[in-house]
Amino acid sequence: MDTGTDLPVGPFPQGAYCSVDQDCLDPALFFCDSATSRCEPACLTREDCGQARRGPHALAACDEAGGAGCQCDMNRCVPVVCAADTDCDSGEVCRDGACGSPPSESRAVGCEVTPDVVVGTSGMTVDFRVWVREATGAPLVLRDGVAWEALSASVVGGGEGHQASVVLGEPASEHLALAARVGSASCHARVTVLPAEVAPGGVRVLVVDALTGRPVPLAVVAVSGEDGDLEAAMVTNADGAAWVPAEGKVALSAFHPDYGYLTLARHDASQFRDVRMALRRNPLDRFGGVAGPFPTLTEPSSTAVSLRVGLVGLSVPGLPSELAPESFLGSEREVALPLGTGPDRLSLPSGSALWLAGSAMPHVAAPGVAGVCDDSLPGVLDAELAIRTGACGTRTAWALTGALPLNELPLNLLAPGMDPLLQLGQLVPGSTRFLSALSRDARFTLAPTPGILTGEPDTGAAEYAQALPFERETPGVRLSFPFAVRVPPLPQYRGAHLDRAYVLATVAVPGRGMVPLGLGAAANVAPADPNTDADARLLRPGLVPVRMAPTHRGLEGLPYRLVVSATSGAHAQDGTVATSALVANLPRPEFDPDGLRPVDAGLSFLSLPESARYNFDGDAHGELDGREFQAQVDGRASVVRAEFTDRAGRRWTVLMDPDDTDGGVVVPRPPLGFEDRTFDGLLQPARAKLQVEALRVRGLDRRMGQGPSRLVAAEGLGVERLADLTEAVATLSLGRPEVTWRHPEADGQRLARGSAVRVSVSGFRLGTGSGSEGQVRVSLRGGTDCDDQVLFAAAPVAPGRGEAELQLPAKCSGLGVSLVATLVDPEGDPLRPLVTATRQVDIP
Repeated sequence: MDTGTDLPVGPFPQGAYCSVDQDCLDPALFFCDSATSRCEPACLTREDCGQARRGPHALAACDEAGGAGCQCDMNRCVPVVCAADTDCDSGEVCRDGACGSPPSESRAVGCEVTPDVVVGTSGMTVDFRVWVREATGAPLVLRDGVAWEALSASVVGGGEGHQASVVLGEPASEHLALAARVGSASCHARVTVLPAEVAPGGVRVLVVDALTGRPVPLAVVAVSGEDGDLEAAMVTNADGAAWVPAEGKVALSAFHPDYGYLTLARHDASQFRDVRMALRRNPLDRFGGVAGPFPTLTEPSSTAVSLRVGLVGLSVPGLPSELAPESFLGSEREVALPLGTGPDRLSLPSGSALWLAGSAMPHVAAPGVAGVCDDSLPGVLDAELAIRTGACGTRTAWALTGALPLNELPLNLLAPGMDPLLQLGQLVPGSTRFLSALSRDARFTLAPTPGILTGEPDTGAAEYAQALPFERETPGVRLSFPFAVRVPPLPQYRGAHLDRAYVLATVAVPGRGMVPLGLGAAANVAPADPNTDADARLLRPGLVPVRMAPTHRGLEGLPYRLVVSATSGAHAQDGTVATSALVANLPRPEFDPDGLRPVDAGLSFLSLPESARYNFDGDAHGELDGREFQAQVDGRASVVRAEFTDRAGRRWTVLMDPDDTDGGVVVPRPPLGFEDRTFDGLLQPARAKLQVEALRVRGLDRRMGQGPSRLVAAEGLGVERLADLTEAVATLSLGRPEVTWRHPEADGQRLARGSAVRVSVSGFRLGTGSGSEGQVRVSLRGGTDCDDQVLFAAAPVAPGRGEAELQLPAKCSGLGVSLVATLVDPEGDPLRPLVTATRQVDIP
């Protein structure tokens, strides 16, 4: 592994081979890099990189005319990188991390406005942005030269530079209403404006696609009473609008088979009579994205004896919880990694890769989410048709990669049970070898997912039609900004503090979503208290070191954001996952490797909604009415979301006011012809997965009440902007109860009399004490001295294992004896719907 060629690339010529620092020209100015066996420029302060200190050993990259000089980063002299135009001299702009002259608008040959289609009500405010590109297709970020023009009385207002803000004016059907002109290019936005008046006695509901702005016709808008029964329903027209009779407190829902259902629980139809509901497409109905060999990035340094790490993805629109896990980094697949004396096989998402420097670049794939596109995309003949059917999308592609010298890797890096994201988040801040690459306009097609018609989507079998949108030799931008983030006290779950924290440094891209630019992570195990463990370099608990790149490749000028999340890495026997996250604006990244000026998110974590519970049965059971949801949430939360997901990834989201969830909210029954997505399966109904979120939304004051209704009101903030407005979210993902047989493994197996049998339980907490959900009951049928025998297991065989063991009666025997395992609640009643598994065995 140490015989590969070491390529002399980067800002500095690499020195001679060495074994120790004394082999270099001046041990005070150079050190011997043990990973490359080469002399590298050394420093302790920034002054050590300048000509005045280095004399005859000056570094050209640090002293070139017009340059910004060098920083001392991890004892290495590296060129200074800018993060915003304000970092540059007057008259210059920051592009791709370097200061230079502003580009001319004459280079612009094309543009697009986002959003390109808007449907709304008179008085609604809409923010627009224009993306500009030059002849090569590369993104172009101008300082000036962009002009906005209102083309009709339906929009009032305008903008400067790349952004515009307008108010919808006179009602009109869809038409070209706003233009952006730059150089020889022009582009437009189409607008539909509905009248402000709403007929009395009901509610007007506008249903739109949350990611494209297009109206959703033929959606059923339903009104249900407090008991969940349907009271009225109407179908949306071509503009996506429908008027439905309703008064007082009702459940207002929008149903469409191609989209996730959305319900506003206890909506005040007398106060909020004009509503805008934004739906997300079923995330797994279609599958596609970009794929190909991992891009080769231009590197500041290279080493032969190193493990390369790479992540590729497409930007994430909306809240991360709104995506299926398969839609972020792709489905899991086995990867062979030759380390040590033999290959290790690792399970990695399709968007991640590990390989040895000098070996062939691995193949990666990044799944995409439906959105907008144009006719330039191969295979798209009618772009508007493709957009409206969810057959294409445009996102920002991103790649993070770096070299990890093998002699610097932790010994337990690939140990079983290690969290790879935690390991990576701890390694990145301490290395100068990580790079970021972006492609602002990554377009792709999506095709029907194999197996979706049977309810078992196989995303791993889906094909990606488009190649990775990176050049063969993509210029990477170094993760040049190390700093520390002060993480607020970690919340608790089941009496213990969450045991790890992640900080994701991102840029928010309008119409595209969140793009990662760097990360950091810390554990909370020594000790397990409210603060993250002290980093080996910062030596202060509660601080997480982070390293990130500046915005580049067309994303300059967009806002930086930090996503700080805390979660528990301990595997819960009942399958629950608890996460609490904060989203904070970052004015700009600072170079602060010692963490002397830690960034404070200015927020605190919301507590987790541990008390959340739902009665899946239609009849009253366990102190809950039929289909009733209850939860006590943090008093600072302004919206509660309960999201049901079946095996095909299709969802039903219920928005509730926190003041209502304490007393209980009934989930309505779907109209005739629509599947009930609170259940999973048709022949043998089972519970759908349930995820509960408490959100603190900027601009929604809980003291005013009716948070969800104010969010979706025509003059409100807009549910499609929920990700931009959310400051904190506490999420509890509940497992789906299941029981399977471990021993006997198959029907017809022979067992000895009185032998032990074992079942595996998931998504269910075994036990009879506080916080437990019930037991496993095994009923015996047939044979001799077997009928009516019932066995109970109230505790797992080992903590966290989720397995229960039971002893068969010594006298039970016979051929074809049935063992029926059923999950029951603490009172001994079977769960509803029934969760059971059967084995037929022979007991001689």
